[in-house]
Amino acid sequence: MAKRVISILLLLAFTAGIWHHVDVSAKRTDFAIKVNSEEQTEIAYGEYENKDEYDRRLEAEFNSKSSGLTELVSEAGLLEDSEFVNSAKQLFTELYSFLKDIMVSGGEVTDIDSAKSEFLKIFNGLFALDTKLYEMKPELMGELTNKGFVTFAISIVWDIVTYYDNNRVNSQQMAEGVTRLEDIPYIDDGTNEHMLDIFYPENTAEPLPVIIDIHGGGLMMGDKDSNRVYCSVLASKGYTVISLNYQLCPDVLYPTQVRDIMQAFRWINNNGANYNCDLSRVYVTGDSAGGNLAYYVPLVNTSEKLCELYEVEPSGLQIDALGLVSGMYDMKNGFNGPIISCFFGFDYKNSPYYDYLQPEEVLDLGELPPAYIVTCARDFLHASGVSFDEILTEKGIEHQFRDWGMSINRSSGHITSVAYPDLDESKQTIDEMLKFFEEHTKTTDVN
Repeated sequence: MAKRVISILLLLAFTAGIWHHVDVSAKRTDFAIKVNSEEQTEIAYGEYENKDEYDRRLEAEFNSKSSGLTELVSEAGLLEDSEFVNSAKQLFTELYSFLKDIMVSGGEVTDIDSAKSEFLKIFNGLFALDTKLYEMKPELMGELTNKGFVTFAISIVWDIVTYYDNNRVNSQQMAEGVTRLEDIPYIDDGTNEHMLDIFYPENTAEPLPVIIDIHGGGLMMGDKDSNRVYCSVLASKGYTVISLNYQLCPDVLYPTQVRDIMQAFRWINNNGANYNCDLSRVYVTGDSAGGNLAYYVPLVNTSEKLCELYEVEPSGLQIDALGLVSGMYDMKNGFNGPIISCFFGFDYKNSPYYDYLQPEEVLDLGELPPAYIVTCARDFLHASGVSFDEILTEKGIEHQFRDWGMSINRSSGHITSVAYPDLDESKQTIDEMLKFFEEHTKTTDVN
């Protein structure tokens, strides 16, 4: 599996939710041009004094990308362009400080607007560098035209976020009394991206209502294992839960994810009865980017126009209701704005899919199942959730909107009920969602 080096911002670093500006303890030189013993010019991060654990991890990540950055700039013939190189130095220096502040503060953000402003400043600047790169030598951006300075910068972010998220997952235990069947292919091509896991209560002998779970990660990171604890909790409540992998950017472009999920839906429709699935009661859940796919793909499944656009056939699966946690509904604005080229390539505005990304652009093209929608006060995608609620209300689409206020522990942050299903807020959220599912189950016989 190709290394995935892009993400959508600090998707899980912001999970807990409060921004503190702190003084960075280590004294750092800026992102610099240095000459090694072989007299080869290299872009690398500077030297450090008084390094702490955060500096050591950041130093390793930044320096691991330095040779690739140098090669990119050199092949573009820009190493002697002092203005270009100084811009790169400044932006990567700002990124270092931005990440260090967040790491020191435990990933907590109170002033989301300030964090967003800083993020946009850095990545808009990096996209400007990619623009010059693309104008000079577009082939350096790769076949998909989404491999440049934004990619290198986000790769640093994502490697760090993945490290801490893996620690979270590894510290948690799945719910007791649940069977997990792992790595079942829904497309038989031998790739991990096309595998799914199935969870159900031990000794289950009868079909159970089905929850299909789609993990988050900005369309760029994560896998089904990220949500294994959450899925086991859902299964322990009397459900067969199917957790999906799908291909990620930048190795592929959008809408590969849509097509993968549609293939998974088709597999479930054709094979679910062999795995304790009652296909007359099917629900879809998703968090963050998975929340986007969890509303969007069921919509595609009912839309002739969108099926034609994405070159897919309806799956045959009847989906009764949705559970959307901290969904990434706004694909064009906010945090996504400066990194949208990662999804669609550099010339993203000319993508045939660009005019069909926002909820207001597609909701009239299909039938959206009733949706339970969750966001939180410290969710960095809170505004996206509020806007989605308003759009559904305006269009008269049945839904329930839960907007959690401030709490005193890990709750009220991004994807809280998925990342920390043991919290009281999460337990209440899960119970409300499952009640919503039961209340919106269609009685039509799928056979």
